[in-house]
Amino acid sequence: MLSLPQMLGNVSKAYVQSPDDWARSVTDVLRDAAIYHQAGNGFYRAQCDALGVDPAAINDINDLQDLPLLPVGMFKRPDAQVLLTCSLADVETETRSSGTRGVPSVAPRNSETLTLALIGLIGTYREFFNLSGGAGLFLNPSDPEASEMGLLKDLNILNSVFDHHTYLVAGQAFDAGEALEHLRRWEGHMTRHIVSPPFLIGRLLRFLERENINVRLDPYSMIITLGGWKRHTAEAIPDEGFRERCHDLLGVRAVNVRDMYGMIESNMLAVECHLHRKHVPPWCYISIRDPGQSGKELAPGETGTIAVLDALSTSYPGFLLTDDMGEVETGTCGCGRTGQVINFRRRGQSGGLGDCPVSIERYLGSGTTAEPEVAAPQGRVTVMEGTGP
Repeated sequence: MLSLPQMLGNVSKAYVQSPDDWARSVTDVLRDAAIYHQAGNGFYRAQCDALGVDPAAINDINDLQDLPLLPVGMFKRPDAQVLLTCSLADVETETRSSGTRGVPSVAPRNSETLTLALIGLIGTYREFFNLSGGAGLFLNPSDPEASEMGLLKDLNILNSVFDHHTYLVAGQAFDAGEALEHLRRWEGHMTRHIVSPPFLIGRLLRFLERENINVRLDPYSMIITLGGWKRHTAEAIPDEGFRERCHDLLGVRAVNVRDMYGMIESNMLAVECHLHRKHVPPWCYISIRDPGQSGKELAPGETGTIAVLDALSTSYPGFLLTDDMGEVETGTCGCGRTGQVINFRRRGQSGGLGDCPVSIERYLGSGTTAEPEVAAPQGRVTVMEGTGP
């Protein structure tokens, strides 16, 4: 059984806990997170009170389904600051969604959350990709062009592991011919990797096919994708077909074409192993909910609305009801990792606008919005006490 600092300090070990130890570990870190937010966040405390939930009474993994969830649609509201556990003055950065459905979500994060999330993300990348050196071709904007786009930040963190990298989206324009030039320039000098939202990989593949160009990347080259097809669903390629085309046109082995699943409101990023199964980080838990009754958790394997419980968020409660549909499996993967594997199916229709037991309007009108000053409960991580790099 591992604490949160132990998980983040040794991500590889955290992914191969016994199933029983995994269940106890994830329950403990999420209980601590819920206690922290209940004590310091009046809005979340109101949700717990309305449902009669005491986070301190969580004893096993089945109790996690009782925790109140915040619909991600709340992060689109102008009064979303009520969701904060930290003060506005402590917010270090705000990340935004792409806004493909109109109003973008805005997720504020304080320095503690950023530190925890970065350590977890880098450890996860090392665990699944084992990248060190080589050249990274990023088919997305650099941070200066998209400094607030959350999922692009997740991709751009990968640039720290490469010896050389370049970005090929500028002014919202992508030139597939320029991408080909970079790949040819690096040939024979370093292992070449491509990092991108899948729709831009698709455009590169169509360019190569149209121009009858057959590129052979390197034996250990990887193609890493995140973000879905968004506004480009007409161009979408099924996963298996996408991997086959990457192999046929770029020479990248199918096991090295990896996708990831995440959302800007959460620090959870599920990364594919070589078997193309997306592993939920051991400090997070996925609960699949009945689309018509969000308080009801569905059985493993059933398709429903994805809820994410994230222990890394200290800026606001990381217990979120998404508008995505999928399934979750629990056990031991063929790759040897334990915990949960998520299968994302599609975007739902609700826009993440489900109801909380206590609405923001009711809470703001109750006259009980004053927040007490609280210290983190014993065992709660503050910056990364006692962990390794």
